[in-house]
Amino acid sequence: MSAPFATAERIPATVPPELVREVDFDVLTARGDDPWRAVAQLHREPPVVWMTEANFGRPGWVLTRNDVITEAFIDWEHFSSERPGMIADMLGEPVRLNPIEIDPPRHHHYRRVLNPFFTPKAVSHFDEPVRLCCRELIAGFKDRGECEFVDEFAVPFPSYVFLDLMGMPRDRLDDFIGWQDELMRAPDPMKRVAAARAIYAYLKQHMAAQQANPTNDFLRGMVTAEIEGRPIDYYELMGMFYVLYVGGLDTVYSTIGWIVHHIATTPDLQARLRADLSLLPQAIEEFCRAFSVVVTHRQVARDFVFHGVPMKKGDEVNLPIMLANRDPAVHANPHVVDIDRKPRHIAFGTGTHNCVGLHLAKREMRIVLEELLTTFADIRIKPGVTPRYHTGRTFGFDDLPLILD
Repeated sequence: MSAPFATAERIPATVPPELVREVDFDVLTARGDDPWRAVAQLHREPPVVWMTEANFGRPGWVLTRNDVITEAFIDWEHFSSERPGMIADMLGEPVRLNPIEIDPPRHHHYRRVLNPFFTPKAVSHFDEPVRLCCRELIAGFKDRGECEFVDEFAVPFPSYVFLDLMGMPRDRLDDFIGWQDELMRAPDPMKRVAAARAIYAYLKQHMAAQQANPTNDFLRGMVTAEIEGRPIDYYELMGMFYVLYVGGLDTVYSTIGWIVHHIATTPDLQARLRADLSLLPQAIEEFCRAFSVVVTHRQVARDFVFHGVPMKKGDEVNLPIMLANRDPAVHANPHVVDIDRKPRHIAFGTGTHNCVGLHLAKREMRIVLEELLTTFADIRIKPGVTPRYHTGRTFGFDDLPLILD
């Protein structure tokens, strides 16, 4: 079980000494009371630095600017998504998160299976069930005048949407969330392995059931897919189920938490949006820029020099998307949330591996805000409490107590 977590050489001889930072990324981002400003300290550093504890205590390169992060996303020939140490190694089986851990040209074959179900037109059909889900959850706390937003809304909402899409039972939500949390954030690597295997065991039987009797057109499209003229195989299909599970239960909940926290602490913006809901699409773009919650990764595919920095095959590369989207060289006053700025952001990645579910995620966020703003005349943080959050691979709230009038 040691292979997925084998520690690379802490400071390889090939790393220029002036680029070494003996810093724990997760400790750095957790300092103070604003993780976005905490991580932005790295904008003072060179565009490429080597951190001795970059990811779960492992060393690796950290890119700190919009231009180099964007370039790494696009240049899959040097920055490969096909890296070890992920789900396949924890399972001991060749399951790659499909298609995000697969590079072109194979990547394109799998995207062609998924893309038709995630176009703007296709996801518009989710509006009614998404809205009904919002209203169902809001009804649970509407008359109380307060809620703990993370547990009562942010976690179950995108999870219910995902579970319905995947034909999974809602009564297993607590299991799904618990596994996800352990997989993404447990400091003990063996707990991450156990979570990965619990998810796999569930998905294995669920996938078999869908192959026998697909619940909806989306699942039918996956289980009957053809790849280069042949039926999709077991591990290819499992990789799709697994990536949809991982993507569906964490990132949207985290982003919604930061957005609602922001409107709860900026009453003028809250009132402006409530008075003119047509502003929400442009507001969502700015919220996605300002609250980009994910740190993603690549592996150097072969020895080469990147912006004057020698990189070796196998080096791990960390791409904190929040550093790209809060880069002052690209966005003036990057820590100011300005819904009129019309930002160009990469919250959902860019290039070949951009997020397949980005249009669904944006619609979910818009509908959440529509329902909250039209249901409540005032949303604010509960006095006397300080919401708790975590950083790591995904920045998100652990709790967010709200008063709702």
